[in-house]
Amino acid sequence: MYLAGTGHYVPDRLVDNIELFEFPGIRDSFDVDRARTSLRGADPEAAESLTDAEIFDGWARQLTGIGTRRLLPEGDGTTAEDMCVRAGRRALEHAGVSADDLDFIIVASLTAREIVPNAAVTMADRLGIPAVPGFVLNTACAGFIHALSVGYAYVAGGQSRNVLVVSGDALSRVTNYHDPKTAVLFADGSGAALLTAEPGRGRVLGPPFLAAEYSPDHLNLVGQGWGFSGGPDHKLSMAGGANVLRHAIRTMRDASEAALERVDVGWDEVDAVIPHQANGRITLGLERMLHLSRGRVIHAIDGLGNVSASSVPITLDRLLRGEHGPLADRARIVLTAVGGGYASGAAVVEWNAA
Repeated sequence: MYLAGTGHYVPDRLVDNIELFEFPGIRDSFDVDRARTSLRGADPEAAESLTDAEIFDGWARQLTGIGTRRLLPEGDGTTAEDMCVRAGRRALEHAGVSADDLDFIIVASLTAREIVPNAAVTMADRLGIPAVPGFVLNTACAGFIHALSVGYAYVAGGQSRNVLVVSGDALSRVTNYHDPKTAVLFADGSGAALLTAEPGRGRVLGPPFLAAEYSPDHLNLVGQGWGFSGGPDHKLSMAGGANVLRHAIRTMRDASEAALERVDVGWDEVDAVIPHQANGRITLGLERMLHLSRGRVIHAIDGLGNVSASSVPITLDRLLRGEHGPLADRARIVLTAVGGGYASGAAVVEWNAA
């Protein structure tokens, strides 16, 4: 199974914590005194001299590792589908493959503007191939790995030769900016990869590993139309805390080890690990749990934010293009993610960087 190319798209707008603090809702909802107390433990004198916005910045960095994130401009009409099209085009360009050669499109998203037509066939139409079929799946932050697994099955089973796997979310459209712990995390973006039966620079070394554990408490978003008549639009509801953090770390470790076992690859043969960029404390915790040397686990949440399923393909694309430093001539990369629900998965890919 070959990986021909990758691509991604993120908005130009880079919002730092100081600017985010001024968003309607956040300033009124944020407990400055409580956050100032938590920062006093690190430097009591400095904490007393900080402005409210600076307290928010320090709290956000301490809690999530995020200083800036990518958000769509306010009032902008860009949709998740728009971002998916841009990422998909870049993946095709990277692969040197025409859209006319695509057989199927799979989109992982929880924020598509339209339910019908689905985002995959909308993409096909926008790419000039309206007869190409496709569908959308939603396993939240694990969506790209799950979509990759479906694409793998389509190509391996001979049903398709070229499958475009895309994830994209406009999370700012469903983020509750009256809940600072949620609002500080989420961002917008899209990533894509082209799977093909034709030999290429990359390979997916075996079928991705997928798992699930039902829990509606960690991340929840009620479907549009299912709320109270005349009520507000539904927004993401996300729990946090140490238990959620530890669960995410253990789940991504276990999924990674299961995926490596499937393809008979050991940790000593892995050049890089791309975990879902859920929270800086989670990716650092995974690095410590795996006992890997610094630099092998990619930390990319600062400057990006949590873009749900798209964090893995965005970071993979940047890695393959040299944005995270040089790669080995034949690099083996573990992709791993856990999302609300819970859903999880991992895959092992190989890329010829020479």
